[in-house]
Amino acid sequence: MATVPGIDVSYWDAGIDWPKVRATGQRFVFAKATEGDFHSDQTFGANWSGAKAAGLLRGAYHFFRANVDGKKQAARFIDYVKSVNDLGELPPVLDLETHDGQKKEKIIERAKVWLDLVEAAFGKKPIIYSAQYFLQDYFSEAGGGPPIWAKDYPLWLAQYPNNYSEDSKPFLPRGWFKWTFWQYSEKGRVNGINASVDMNLFNGALEELYQLAGVKPVTADSSKPKRHSVAAGDSFESIANKYGVTVRELVSANPQLLKTGDSLTVPIAVAIPAEGEAGSTGGRSGSSSPRMYTVKSGDSLYAIAIKYSTTVAAIASANNISNVNNISVGQVLVIP
Repeated sequence: MATVPGIDVSYWDAGIDWPKVRATGQRFVFAKATEGDFHSDQTFGANWSGAKAAGLLRGAYHFFRANVDGKKQAARFIDYVKSVNDLGELPPVLDLETHDGQKKEKIIERAKVWLDLVEAAFGKKPIIYSAQYFLQDYFSEAGGGPPIWAKDYPLWLAQYPNNYSEDSKPFLPRGWFKWTFWQYSEKGRVNGINASVDMNLFNGALEELYQLAGVKPVTADSSKPKRHSVAAGDSFESIANKYGVTVRELVSANPQLLKTGDSLTVPIAVAIPAEGEAGSTGGRSGSSSPRMYTVKSGDSLYAIAIKYSTTVAAIASANNISNVNNISVGQVLVIP
């Protein structure tokens, strides 16, 4: 069974080093944006831009409150995601976890309002996230199955087996016949995140994940590969973490033994096309002029990379910076 690994994050996972996350093999992320009609996740913007710069496919999710009007919740979510001028690639997600003392008829009614409004705003049919027990107890009609329309939506199932293995599969709720994503652990550990994180799988091959996202992956121009000069103390793992690629990707491009002074080819992470680039499903034509940035007090290359949806390695390469921790106030940087 082909699957693709990914994670989902919120303010509980603040301060993420996204290139390191990508280097572990993760290919997608769902980031919390809003909850009810009263809360917006303040880490959403940093997670959104950081994940894009590292080449991960992204989807935003909304934590649904059953006792709040569906129209108000949809408005909160739509406005907040649109405020970053980037809707992401994967469909938006409705997170169904709490009944808030409401009857299932009211939960279904309000959820449908949210789904319809968000689909109209994003142009994509949203994903429904929930657990088996919740769908059967609070999102079902007479006979025990879901509303007839619900099966048109991709299902992201939360289910944590006691002994997970690579050939494990989740049990589907009554009346559901396919899962698209599976959250199989809430206690995962991923390099680059200093907290437990939710671990997920996409049910399909990487090409199918990109089809769901509606974008084509961008690969490096083979005539202009990135190069890395091996320094004392370097390892395949440290180099992979620096450039946000997996050790397997790096070794495949450089099957030779690692020796100080060698020049390595660094493959590009499967990346998301920027607006106007080949492979994108839409967008405006970009300017051919390079962007410039003047370093201010308190700046770091990591913060600048997140701000401009690029990577530390890309900025360092474009400006011939050998020590990424050594930049000066007033220094003018070319932003690739």
